Amino acid sequence: MNLSETQVAQFREDGVLVVEDLLDADEVEAVLARAEWVASGRARHIPPRLLQVEPDVNAGKAAAGTDADSLRKMSHLAFFDDVFESHARNPKILDVIESLLGPDLKLYQDQWFMKPPRIGSRQPYHQDMPLGFHIDPPDMVTCWAALNDATIENGCLWMLPGTHRFGIIPGKKWADYEEMSLDGRLPEERPIELKAGSCSFHHGLILHCSRPNRTDLRRRGYATHYVSARCRYTGPPENNDAMLVRGDSIPGCI
Repeated sequence: MNLSETQVAQFREDGVLVVEDLLDADEVEAVLARAEWVASGRARHIPPRLLQVEPDVNAGKAAAGTDADSLRKMSHLAFFDDVFESHARNPKILDVIESLLGPDLKLYQDQWFMKPPRIGSRQPYHQDMPLGFHIDPPDMVTCWAALNDATIENGCLWMLPGTHRFGIIPGKKWADYEEMSLDGRLPEERPIELKAGSCSFHHGLILHCSRPNRTDLRRRGYATHYVSARCRYTGPPENNDAMLVRGDSIPGCI
């Protein structure tokens, strides 16, 4: 699944690109079933610290019907589980990432966003890169795979196209964009609605958010964050467990 020159140019301009129907039904079902099992609390090989409960559930303000539906997200799963690792190494995904980042690729992090029915919370506007991604230059692209249909009603991603070209934006400005969005004063924000099996790819510096899920439908999405293996790692050495997924590791780099 190599991208066309037009698709690459669109990504460079907008910072986000949608590839429809990238995953087939069997691929979707395999990773979705695994996530439901892990979210149930029965997966002993997944550290509990990687499972984050919805804020309102944690505060006793809301209740969920199941343990899985009490969770906001699960993180770093591909580093502990072969099914999630297989997804992160899916050649169809890596072909797209290689078209954008080059041939030497590492998985830096992964996050499974649960967005449960009725209580799935809003994620305010932010950039991914400043939130714990320690690389220079900031050559990171996220594959956000829809495992259920992601719609405006159930809390799909919203993007501000082109903002990846502004570099790291101060947190105060994030809050300004968030306030404008909540007030309906941000006409340039764009919803990224996806059918299950479709994927969006976004730059680590694009401003984006997701809205609450107020429907009775789940909105599961799996984000795998890829970086060029030619980036320099700038964080604490003990925290660098980036996984080589294609090509070669480069001496002195992440």
